[in-house]
This record gives sequence, structure tokens and C-alpha cells, in this order.
Amino acid sequence: MKRHPVIKKILSLLYLSVTAGFLCAQVAKTQVLQLEAKETSTGIKLKWPSNPNKAGTYRVFSRDWNNPNGNWDVASDPLDANTNTFDIAIDEGTARKEFMVISVNTSNQTEALGYIHPANRFQQNLFGGQVILIIDSLASSSLTNEIKTLKNDLISSGWFVDDFVVSRTDSPEKIKSQIKALYDKETFEKHALYILGHVPVPYSGNFSSSGDRFPPDGHAEGSGNHTGAWPADVYYSDLFGVWEDGLVSCTTGKSARHHNVPGDGKFDASGLPGESILETGRVDFFDMPAFAKDEIALTKEYLDRVHKWKSGEIKYINRALIDNNFNGLNLASSGYHNFPGLVGLDSTFDDRDYFSSQNDGNYLLSYGCGAGSYTSCNGIGKTTDFVNNKGSYNNIFTFLAGSYFGDWDSKNNLMRASLAAGSLACSWAGIPKWYVHHMGLGMNIGYGAMITQNNNQGYFNGSFNMSAKGIHIALLGDPTLTLHTVKPIQNLKATSKDGKVQLTWDKQDEADEYDVFRIDTLNHRIEWINGPSSTCNTIITDATFTDECNWSTGTYLYGVAAAKWVTTGSGSYKARALMEITSINHTNKLDLHFADLYLYPNPTTGVLNIDHKSNDIEFRVFSTLGRSIHTGKTHNHKVNLSELPDGVYWIELNDGFNIEKHTVIISK
Repeated sequence: MKRHPVIKKILSLLYLSVTAGFLCAQVAKTQVLQLEAKETSTGIKLKWPSNPNKAGTYRVFSRDWNNPNGNWDVASDPLDANTNTFDIAIDEGTARKEFMVISVNTSNQTEALGYIHPANRFQQNLFGGQVILIIDSLASSSLTNEIKTLKNDLISSGWFVDDFVVSRTDSPEKIKSQIKALYDKETFEKHALYILGHVPVPYSGNFSSSGDRFPPDGHAEGSGNHTGAWPADVYYSDLFGVWEDGLVSCTTGKSARHHNVPGDGKFDASGLPGESILETGRVDFFDMPAFAKDEIALTKEYLDRVHKWKSGEIKYINRALIDNNFNGLNLASSGYHNFPGLVGLDSTFDDRDYFSSQNDGNYLLSYGCGAGSYTSCNGIGKTTDFVNNKGSYNNIFTFLAGSYFGDWDSKNNLMRASLAAGSLACSWAGIPKWYVHHMGLGMNIGYGAMITQNNNQGYFNGSFNMSAKGIHIALLGDPTLTLHTVKPIQNLKATSKDGKVQLTWDKQDEADEYDVFRIDTLNHRIEWINGPSSTCNTIITDATFTDECNWSTGTYLYGVAAAKWVTTGSGSYKARALMEITSINHTNKLDLHFADLYLYPNPTTGVLNIDHKSNDIEFRVFSTLGRSIHTGKTHNHKVNLSELPDGVYWIELNDGFNIEKHTVIISK
């Protein structure tokens, strides 16, 4: 396959605190090809705004969606300049590829590009993975009920929680060692890090005109002196990189907290030494005196709002707002790249004021940028505007860009003010570009934060002041948040009878379907037992389900999630509610037996012998959660299970007349 080279870099050292003129060849909107996806009978049709004056071609590329640093493969021949659509054949329910479309002029130079991860009726398992929850000791002692609700909601979202409490005097190194220990004890593919409260903030960097990198916002010595070390939560999520504290000596920063000298506990790196492997977000309202309430009260309000959001109690219009006050800089492309794939082209507006529009009506997403300070953004507003509009500011996800407020550990910081006023997540997006377009198919925002932190050449990063893979890239807010929510079911009940588990619940009017899960808290697994890979595969539309695949006597946890099909700018996917969870003491007494059957050896190292008079026996092997993992037929009374890992399994034997199930232990 042909490979496409990385899109060339466009911007270099630019200052953000001055009124920006046309300092680059193109503005943010014209450098972005805004993409949305529409469902068709055969898959997906990509669409972008038409440009009747364009000369040149469009080029389409694709790659595996979960390989954000992989090469882009050519997906089509060049498309005519008058074209603004591209058809993709995608099987219903799959989302294996993400796509990049670029606009190329007659000189074969890239003018604009866009990204999208499309699908038609995509659905995936609820299982999120591991959340490591770090809790500040003050929050832990003051918000007991709210933290309990938070943990329950995380579990009901499909995450398993490992948590610990830290003191504000603990060192970042100590905290990181605790994170690493919890990470090492789990084998999940997906890991998130949720920092709650004023957990000690790591600082790192040699941002200076004579250092490793220019300050990300351009304010070097003589131009604001925003130099030295900046807040670096990515230190906690880079578990294998080498972070040193012995070389950098930079004391030119206007604030002493930015001064960085050898052995002071602030790290040297300006760029990520390794790779962020934890989807990290922080909720921290320390030192926000502009708000009448203290940090604990603001944290309580935030956690209460998140619970209402995840419970489907807060409803938002699927629309997005972009208020771009840098006409000559490519910063707002973080809005133009992401929003059409989340809410659609027709629901992305860039002709509206940030505050007045979100006070008059609600917006799921917003982006604002302008010349800034720690507490202000020209054309957007100030921290005091968030204070004054608290209660009327209607927004869930916001992205901001401008000088200084990306240094989020500052007093009355503008980005943290957005969370105190009503938003649930915020980031400094544009320096570098942020990519959260996967949220259009149900991915959590923490995934977008992680791929942005690791992005160097996988997506166009903007080339702004060498900010790509910078230690300053951070998400403020709950990293497990998703774009859409559904009201949970109520009154889930379970009964065990005749070897089956019967589940019933109250019908939820908003739901299109229901999904049922069996939860293994001991081994940290969640099995979607009516899903496509289960032997009990079925679509549930009534408020009842019978689990006929639970063959072991014991105590079980069942979760039922209401689900609805949501159309986004990336196609459609199944959005799920929080699971309602119940336990059941289940008894299974099988009454169908082979005559004279004996299995040996059991435990087995791999080959299981079946002592039975029948020559042909069909068999199926299941995990203890009921997932079919191996099938076949034996003619010689031997079943080879050597390829399966050690563990406990169920084997179902069928000689054509009777069926019997047995426990098998594999121990090599």
C-alpha cells in the first residue's frame, strides 16, 4: 500500500498575548477540512463543505483507529476538486478504521485536512478497564458520600476502581510509585487515572528562549517571562519514561513556582520522556477565591453535576459553538477538527458569542480562544464572568486557548473556573491541537487526552512553539466522561429457578434496548451475556431476560443497562446508561446425564480424556462467565485444551441424546 507522509508543519514561534495579525498563510477554519459521516445502506458517506472556487484534488487515507501513531494508507484515487463526499463500505456494527481527508492544491501542497472515526450502528462491550482514583486527604474526609457515589458510578459504567488517599505533603515520586503498583497488579488493556482534589502537582520543564523549548504560549524572557517549569500531570501517566531532576537551572520565570533548579523536586523534561499510558484527568478547585464557595464546596457541586450527567438527568442539545478571536492563528482548529464529527456540520456554529449564547441556550461543546492572561481571554471573558454566570452557563465540554491559562495550577485559573461554573471537562486546546473525535462513537474524553499527549506526527499537531508531546498537556475534569448519557433502569430483580437466572426490571421509556452483564469482581471481568459473542446472543427490548448460560452454583452480580441508538457526526453508536446492579444466590442442578461418563485427568495440563461408550461427542468450552471460547467434535474421546490459559472452565458435552456440563481445571 502507498503511504502518505506526515502533513507538513505550518506554524512556528508566535506570541498569543498580542493582537494577532495574519501571521500564517491560512486561518484555522480554512486549514481544516470539517468532516462528518452519514449512514447509508452500504456503510458510511463522508461529507465536507463544498468549495466551488477550489482547484486541486482531495485525497482520502485510512488506518486502524486504535493505532494513532500508525501510518496512513491510501484509501482512494484522488477526488475531483468539485467533490465533497466519499462513500465507504463498512459492515454494520464495526468501526475498525479512522479516516483522514486532505485538500491538495495544484502545486501538490496540503491546504487543509480533517479526521473522523466513522461507523454505522457501532456497539462495543461496556467493559472500560481500570480507574486509578487518587483522592486528596481533605476531599476524602469531607466528601465521603460524594466519593462513594463516584465510585459506584464508575463501576456502573464498566470500570473497576483502585483508589488511595494522599496527603498534600506527599512527593510526586511517592504518589507515582503507588500508581505504578496498582497499574502493575491489573492486566487490563485500558487504564485511566482520576485525580480528585489538590493532589500534589508535579512540575517539569525548561521552557525558555535558551532552554529545551520555547514556552508553549510564546512568553519567553522579555515577553511575560512565563519560563521555567509548568504543571505536569502527565508525569503521573508516563509510568516508564525517565524523569530527571539534576540538570535544568532556570529562574527567569516571573513566578517563583516556575523556577527550576537541580534537586528541587521539579523535573527537567519539557517534552514527554516516555509515553502517557493512563487516560488522565484532574478535578481540583484549590486557590479559586474568586468564587464565594471554598474548594470542597466547589468539588461537591462538580461531583453532583457529574452524577446527574451520568444518570441522564441533564439534557443538552447536540450542538457546538466556536468563538474564534485569533483570526490569523490556527488554534481554533481544535474545534473545527472535532465538533463536526461529534454533532454534525449543521450543528457546529462559529458566529455566536461564547457566554451570551451559552447563557441563552445550552451547548454540548464549546471552543473559545483569544489573547489571554491567567484569568482572561480576549473576546471570551474573564474568570469573573464564569463567577457571575454560574448557574446560567450551560455547557458540558469546553476547550479554551490563549496565553497563560494553560498553566492551570494558577490562582483563579480561567480553565478551572469553567469547571466551577458548570462545565464538566476543559482543556487548553490548540497548543498543541487536541483530538477527541473518537467520542463520536462513545469513547471517553480521557482517551482523547492521552492520544493528544502522545501525538507527535500521528495527527497534525500545529507545530506551535514545539508544544507537541509537551509536559503541559492536561485534561481538567473526569476522564471517563462520554458524549451521551441515558437514564438508568430501576427495580432490577433476580431469581434463580430450574438452573436459570430470571431478571426483571421496570421498563425505561427512553431505552431502545437493554444489555445484560455478568460481573466478576474477583477476577475483574465483565461479560456482555446477550452480546454478539455470547451463546445467549439476543436483542432485548422487553424488561426481562433469562440467563440460561449460568451453569455454576454460587453468588453472582448482574448488571442491566438501558441503551439507545444515538446519531452523531460520525454515524451512529449504542449509548448505554449506568448499570443497575443486583446480586443473586444461584443454584444449578443439571438433570441430563450421560451414562457411564468420566473425565480425566481433571485438573488437566491440556488433553482431556472422555471415558464414554459413544464414539462421536460434540463439545463446547465456556469461560465461567458463559462466553463460548472453544468448540469441536471428538472421535477418539480426547479433547485438546492446551491452547487455553490456566483457569477454570465449563465444558458442555453432547452425544446426540443427552447434554451434560462439567467443570474443568487447566493447570500446566
